[in-house]
Amino acid sequence: MEIIFSAFTIKDWFILASLFILLLCILEIHRLKKVIAGDVQKQLIPQLNCELILDETVENMGLYLKNESFFLARSIKVEDIELTLDDLGYKVGLILRFEDIDSLGPQEKIKLKLKVFDRDQRFRLDLTERIIPHLISAFFKIKIFYSNIEGLKFCALFFKKKNKFYPEKIKTYV
Repeated sequence: MEIIFSAFTIKDWFILASLFILLLCILEIHRLKKVIAGDVQKQLIPQLNCELILDETVENMGLYLKNESFFLARSIKVEDIELTLDDLGYKVGLILRFEDIDSLGPQEKIKLKLKVFDRDQRFRLDLTERIIPHLISAFFKIKIFYSNIEGLKFCALFFKKKNKFYPEKIKTYV
């Protein structure tokens, strides 16, 4: 082995060092390409936000979903919300079930259509029509599944504090 290395000239050592540096550069370029591709995908994530509107007319009062980005959000599904409301000292367990949304365009806002069920899965029309004001004091989380125009799927989790919704996390899933 020493014979091989002792036969190297300065020119050979220079070529060997250059090849090593070239290999390191190729590996770094490959790593940077992955980082850039990940950043581009993150920029393609539609940014959704929830909003509880109470002080308008009864028809407009409700829970809204807004796409605050410049990208189309598709196949939007809001996971059922289980919550317990205090109704004159009685604890009432309810399930809010939402209709799916085909798409939500950039800067578009849509009122979520929901139905209220009791814990025994019975539909409660009376509660569905008057549930929104009761959501003011309730603490709950909303999990929304959606995809972008390229078919990448996302899951966004929001929590409600007072009258505002705050994003907890957004992640990509398969």
